[in-house]
Amino acid sequence: MSKTVRLGMDVMKFAYDKEQEPVVRIDSGDTVVMETEDANVSHFLKDTDLWVFKDVYADAGGCNPIDGPVYVNGARAGDFLKVDLISVTPGFIRNGGYTSVQSGVGTLEDVLGTICQPLESRTRICNFEDGKLIMKTDNPGECLKVPLNPFVGSIGVAPREDRRTSFKQDMEWCGNVDLPDIRPGVSVILPCNVDGGYLYMGDVHGAQGDGEITGCALECQGLIEARVSVLKRDTVVYFNCPQVNCDEWIGSIGVDAGGNLSNAMKRGYTDLVRRLEAEYGIPVYDGYMLLNLAGRVRIGNELTCLCKIDREVLKKYSL
Repeated sequence: MSKTVRLGMDVMKFAYDKEQEPVVRIDSGDTVVMETEDANVSHFLKDTDLWVFKDVYADAGGCNPIDGPVYVNGARAGDFLKVDLISVTPGFIRNGGYTSVQSGVGTLEDVLGTICQPLESRTRICNFEDGKLIMKTDNPGECLKVPLNPFVGSIGVAPREDRRTSFKQDMEWCGNVDLPDIRPGVSVILPCNVDGGYLYMGDVHGAQGDGEITGCALECQGLIEARVSVLKRDTVVYFNCPQVNCDEWIGSIGVDAGGNLSNAMKRGYTDLVRRLEAEYGIPVYDGYMLLNLAGRVRIGNELTCLCKIDREVLKKYSL
């Protein structure tokens, strides 16, 4: 009979690492509930708390913490983990989170200044109310209300070789991909590089626009509930990219650790073309053109994207 295990924030780590001792061992089909810390480990509790990289590391030991590793019994190197996300609850302790501009970080600026002189660091503490986050503006007495769209920013497994820091990402172990589509109702397929898989999750976001352009989404403590299953190699169509699938669409995660988002998109779409051929019998040329006409891309951060296509389109195509 399947069981549910709950993990507290005391099991958080700052690396995907096969050498770490598993915090729990579960069976295929069991459910894990993870209490996760925010990306800067409660360093920002008021608007005057500003982001300084060295201070975050000095005070907390790292940033972008993840819970784990979870060892899944029966998972062998070469198998896959299927992670069905049941629920993601943002701000489950403080009923809020924060977002920020961090000097020298973000798509629209760097230390030299690209849209203006280098910006000062600035923090906005945001409370949650009626399914929305409330963010004060620079205009006194005014605020913005943004719908909550909670998701898991970081999900991955231990790499095959050396450890990798928790704020990095790669198609081999997934990691900090910051994709808003990794939300309740989807299944994430991850490769097992080592026996047990060594699953990690964390970095819950309450909301995020495509690109996470300041480098900081709505960061918050979170509660993740997920069912974890082992899939054997001969039962899975898998090529190079972690997968995110749901009833409405199928998708492949593209990552370019060198910072070229175009390359990430190429990798995700290439993987999807191969999946269309293997799963649906759609020849490569047809799949390539079909994705050209009906494929969609969701941007995570500056390095990641999810290339996907609606199942309804594939159903119609097959007819």
